Amino acid sequence: MQNSDYDVVVVGAGPAGLLTAREAAGMGCSVLVLEEHEEVGRPEKCAGLFSISGLKMLNVPLSHSYVQNVVRGAVFFSPSGRSFVLDAKRPVAIVSNREMFDKFLAQQATLKGAEVVTGEAVVRIIPSDEMPSVKTSNNLTFAKMVVDAEGRSGFLARYVWKGWKPKGWIPIIQAVVENHQMDKDFVYLYFKEYLKDFFAYLVPIDDNLGKLGVAARKDTKRSFSRFLQEEFKHARILSTTSASIYTGPPLELHQNGKVLAVGDVAGHVKATTGGGVIYGGLCAIETGRYIANFLLKGTGIREYQESMNKIRAQLKSIYRLRVLISQIPPKSYDHIFKAASDVHLDKWLSIKGDMDRHGDTVKAMLKSGMALKLLTRAIFQALKDALGIP
Repeated sequence: MQNSDYDVVVVGAGPAGLLTAREAAGMGCSVLVLEEHEEVGRPEKCAGLFSISGLKMLNVPLSHSYVQNVVRGAVFFSPSGRSFVLDAKRPVAIVSNREMFDKFLAQQATLKGAEVVTGEAVVRIIPSDEMPSVKTSNNLTFAKMVVDAEGRSGFLARYVWKGWKPKGWIPIIQAVVENHQMDKDFVYLYFKEYLKDFFAYLVPIDDNLGKLGVAARKDTKRSFSRFLQEEFKHARILSTTSASIYTGPPLELHQNGKVLAVGDVAGHVKATTGGGVIYGGLCAIETGRYIANFLLKGTGIREYQESMNKIRAQLKSIYRLRVLISQIPPKSYDHIFKAASDVHLDKWLSIKGDMDRHGDTVKAMLKSGMALKLLTRAIFQALKDALGIP
């Protein structure tokens, strides 16, 4: 039988792939990470907004090498311009330079013993119950286990999992702008009638620079230009990138021929925001630990399945919330934001809300009665407006 070149080969040097490598290498496995781009972290494709609590769960220390800004809350704008301010009055999230963040994770992985090779595109993952392999244009590498962390493309996944057909990807345009003229202590979310699929955002880098994004299934460029004219016509675009975000449920990509999937390719993404680093990272850590325990001790299968099921349950609840939010008519946001202010939802969320566990936050709102208070007040406000009562 062919001897393995490595215990683990990880395809993709994004956060999910690097965290998988860090965990497996840290527990004694020989790990190779293959990245198609010449540099880890390029091209940058997201706003890089992460909760501080989420990074702690990933065991990723804050570092000046990648932290661009620290924010304490968010401001939500309805289509008519009504705002709802959520101010935690304490640091709750950081804005990262995604290139430097990924490089930081690569350093964590290599310090644990993983080997990271860039500029090596994988063209096929070949599953096998004995010895899976990874094929590039130059080599065929055998491993005891392979992890597909290729990201959103799914080029490799569709050959490993025949049912790989995720629905929920939305094109997005993101620009770095200067002269945004907003308070850098907050992020800003804009709900527009012409942005029915998602929302627009501004994530400040500092007092002058910010990351501005618009997601839409159709006419993304036109929607981006319209939003820029409506809200940030004074800002100047320095650069733009195009990507896509996932707003669907987690995929059930079970182990196939000693091949596992983590991150965006497996739908390990918060459907409400399109953010995949925290949940993708949690799945990656569980995967890396499972691989090490299985290869070195022959244990950990049940624990891994239980842990992954818990994470998937969180992602499914977030997806259901996303579906619910998508059913809200844009004109109702005025009533909801006014009601949220009236019932002091901002104070409640600053104490009991969770930036990552949106499903748990909604359950807590239901259990405490806050959801009922908000709904009742929103209906009352809508009736007042319909009757012309000030």
